[in-house]
Amino acid sequence: MKFSIDTKFTTESIDVGEFAQRVEELGFESLWVPEHPVIPAYPSVGPGGVVGALIPEGMSQNVDQFTALTVAATATSTLRLGTGVCLVPEHHPIDLAKRIATLDLYSNGRFSLGVGAGWSPEESAAMGGNFARRWGQTREAIHAMKALWTEDEPEFHGEFYDFPPLLFNPKPIQKPYPPILLGGSSKNVFNRIATWADGWYSTNVTPEEVEAGRIEMDRLYVENDRDPATIDITLFRASPEPEAVKAFQAVGVDRFTFAVDSYVDSDPFTRLEEVAHMVGL
Repeated sequence: MKFSIDTKFTTESIDVGEFAQRVEELGFESLWVPEHPVIPAYPSVGPGGVVGALIPEGMSQNVDQFTALTVAATATSTLRLGTGVCLVPEHHPIDLAKRIATLDLYSNGRFSLGVGAGWSPEESAAMGGNFARRWGQTREAIHAMKALWTEDEPEFHGEFYDFPPLLFNPKPIQKPYPPILLGGSSKNVFNRIATWADGWYSTNVTPEEVEAGRIEMDRLYVENDRDPATIDITLFRASPEPEAVKAFQAVGVDRFTFAVDSYVDSDPFTRLEEVAHMVGL
């Protein structure tokens, strides 16, 4: 079982490099950073697309996740670095592929791409996304990025994106490209993972749901001539609870990612030490 930390960074946070160094020193496997490029001033829905749900304080203050992860990369040597998650349809795939490949280069192959499609129609529209078709747009963007990462003269002709043969560098250190983990719990998530991703970044699920999801992914991987043993299941939880960790480990969770605030006034180093102790690091 691997254990990792998920946190957002804002202007009220401690130094990103110092935080990442402490995460690595304590024995955590990875650090994951979320994103929201913008937050609508008058949202129609809150997190998860729930009408009336409040926007968490500080969400609109997030720094750019790739810049934060690059700072973390330069301050560490073994810590994996992930997006938890990157809202792919809110980026152009050429620009996003360049940023990912560059981070993978400077981290010496330590990057993982956690993928989401977003829950805010207003945010998606502001960033040029097609909210109603966001997962179709996400799939197409991933295919375009794979071409950019693996082909000598990549080109792509799709519904959302179209570009002629290009000279694109750098290529990622990891071959053929960094691991791609899909967030979400919709009925289509497992088919998406089996056909164009590498694992599941799950939240708010029970051990029974993980077990059923693993069985379904195993079946779909076999149908798509892929090895089920390569599936990566990452579970995000707010805090470590030893009995829950054991239950999820028993049903095939590979990585637990715990939320720890990075704010100066939240004493993040003490909290990191507490979490490390609770999970036996």
